[in-house]
Amino acid sequence: MISIELLIKLSPIVVATLHGYAAAWLAVKMLFRPRNPVYIFGMKVPLTPGMLPKERDQFIIALSTVIGEKLLDVETITDEIMQLNLEPEITSIAKREYLHHSQSESTIQLIVEHIKEKLYHLRDSAEARSDIARSLRRIVETEIDRRFSLLRRFVTDFFLDEAALNRIVGDSITQLADQIAESLYLRSSITQAMAQIPETIFDSESTKKIPAINNFVSILSHRLDVRGILIKRLNALSNEAIEELIMETAGREIAAIVWFGAGIGFIVGIIQTLINFI
Repeated sequence: MISIELLIKLSPIVVATLHGYAAAWLAVKMLFRPRNPVYIFGMKVPLTPGMLPKERDQFIIALSTVIGEKLLDVETITDEIMQLNLEPEITSIAKREYLHHSQSESTIQLIVEHIKEKLYHLRDSAEARSDIARSLRRIVETEIDRRFSLLRRFVTDFFLDEAALNRIVGDSITQLADQIAESLYLRSSITQAMAQIPETIFDSESTKKIPAINNFVSILSHRLDVRGILIKRLNALSNEAIEELIMETAGREIAAIVWFGAGIGFIVGIIQTLINFI
C-alpha cells in the first residue's frame, strides 16, 4: 500500500497542478467577470468589474478603429467591390428601373403637365408674348405684301395691331397647352424620346461608362462608414453576448491557456516533489 508519507511527498504535484489550472481559469474569467462593480462596506473591490466590462467602450472603439482603418479601409473596400465586376448588373438595373419609371403613365403625365406649365408661363410673360407677336406680324406682313393689293394691306394692317396680335398669341398658346394633354402624338413622342436616353447613357462603347462605375463605387465606399457601423453593432451587444462571442471564436485557445497553466503547475509540482525526495 502507498504510505501516507509518500502521498504527502507527492501532494505538491496535485496541489501545483490544481493551482496552475485554477489561476489560469480565474485569470480568464476575470476578463469577463464580474460584470458589475462589487462593493464591500461601501468600498469597491479592486479588479471589479472585469476587464472587458470595465473597458467596454474603449475596447469597442479600439477594435472598430483597427478593423475600419486598417483592415476594411476605403481603398480595400473599393478594390474588393471593383473585383466583383458589378458593372453589367448595375447597368442592367439602371436600365430596367429607368424604363420602368420613364414609361409609366404617371411619368408621361408629369412631363405633359410640365410642358403645359411652361406654355402657360410663356403666355403670361408680356415680354415673351410681345416677341412672338412681333415675329408673327413680320410673317403676316411679308405674306400680305406678296399676295394682296395696297387696300387689302391697309385693312389687314389696321386689324392686326399690337394688342390684337398679343391676344391672338395668348389665345393660341392657351389652346395649344389645353390640347397637349389629349395629344396621343405628343405622348408617343415623349415615350420614344425617353426610351432612347438609356441607349446613349449606357452605350457599350462609351468611354465614360467605366469612370462612372468607378465614381459610383468610390462614393459608396466613402459613405460606407465601417468604423461607425462596427461601433453601433458592438454597442448593441450585451456583455454576456460579447463573452459568448469571444468564447465561440476563441474558446479552444482560451481552454488551451487554462490547461497550459495546469501544465506549468504540474511541472512545478514535480520539481517540488523531487526536492522533497532529495
